Amino acid sequence: MHLRPLELPRDADALSAFDAGYDTHLLYRVERQGLGFVMVEERRAEPFHKRYDAEGFAEDVEDADFALAAVTDDGSLAGFACVRLEGWNRSAELSALFVAPTHKGQGLGRRLLEQAVDFARASGARCLWLETQSSNHPAIGFYQKSGFAFSGLNTVLYDPRDTAPEEVALFFSRPLEP
Repeated sequence: MHLRPLELPRDADALSAFDAGYDTHLLYRVERQGLGFVMVEERRAEPFHKRYDAEGFAEDVEDADFALAAVTDDGSLAGFACVRLEGWNRSAELSALFVAPTHKGQGLGRRLLEQAVDFARASGARCLWLETQSSNHPAIGFYQKSGFAFSGLNTVLYDPRDTAPEEVALFFSRPLEP
């Protein structure tokens, strides 16, 4: 497995065929309490299934200041990460981080994330932030173990025609300055 720049049009077919998603029995239910919110971990008898529409991945790459592919020895795409820089507030957004199901649990996500952090830090960003769904319990745990802290939520970000009602946008950030 090696890392290399993710490039269009070279990687367009691999991106459009990329299998990205997760299955989990655990998710966070967001409850409103006055002017605040509480996230309650909830275990489901039946797993929650999420599959991302790969058609948007090429747009993530086009908009990125940094796009990195993890490629297997046979040339297939095992994962990728994208970072966008925001000059107005010196932040960087981890706009995509995906690992194919057959490569999860092997440290590939951590390798991609480390490269994204290194890029953001070298670019002068003061923090790296990301958005994920309250249903994405595996990613939330991964990001927390990687030094990200919960920094907010948006209950109306997702179009209810495209997402499950239990999905709320959660934001996490990691400081990059000493």
